[in-house]
Amino acid sequence: MDLSTVPFKMIINFVILAIIVGIVVYVMFNTPKYKRVDEGFYGGVARGSGHPDCLRTLPEGSQILDILNGRVGMEEGSSDYAELQLILSKLACLKKDLLSPSGIVDATRYQAFETAHDRESVAEVCATCLNQTIAPRDLDIIFATWRDRANILIKKLCTEARLKEAEVEKIEMLFKSAWSDVYDVSKSRCLKTQFSQQKPDDVGAFEPPTLKDARQYDGYYSGWSGAV
Repeated sequence: MDLSTVPFKMIINFVILAIIVGIVVYVMFNTPKYKRVDEGFYGGVARGSGHPDCLRTLPEGSQILDILNGRVGMEEGSSDYAELQLILSKLACLKKDLLSPSGIVDATRYQAFETAHDRESVAEVCATCLNQTIAPRDLDIIFATWRDRANILIKKLCTEARLKEAEVEKIEMLFKSAWSDVYDVSKSRCLKTQFSQQKPDDVGAFEPPTLKDARQYDGYYSGWSGAV
């Protein structure tokens, strides 16, 4: 073995190693970074952090359940309490999905369908909202059904819990606030702009710059097409 060639081989190996390291570093710094989209991407986790689901987006729902929790019978009132909690979870998770920057159906897909208060799956409602393909009348019916059923459940649970009038009024006020909040968010996110409902000042005519110096049209048309 010629010892005079050893330093040259070392230089070659070092250069090759440097090139490999450079390629790895380049790939690492130029690979696009994507945000992780999973449960809890916006507004906290959807399930398992408390009641109702998605409680961080609808704190009034948690307050309602906290007042009733432990004050209704676990045998007779448990089904009514569970259904009320489900309605509040649907409202909270619908708001969470509609306000999420991800623009996907995530939190609402965990919510169970209940024939007593659902016209259609809340995940389907969310999907049509995000695509703005839901009819205003359908949205009104869906929310009215949730509201009316929840009010019936609240009356039954408050009677069973023997709450004072002030406590009953507080729960009714909290639910009205929560329902109105989600309904307003849904209308602004789900429905396309209704130009017929806009004020006259909101919409104006647009005149292209090329027509600025053109003569005023007096309604006369000669029928000449410009052909010679």
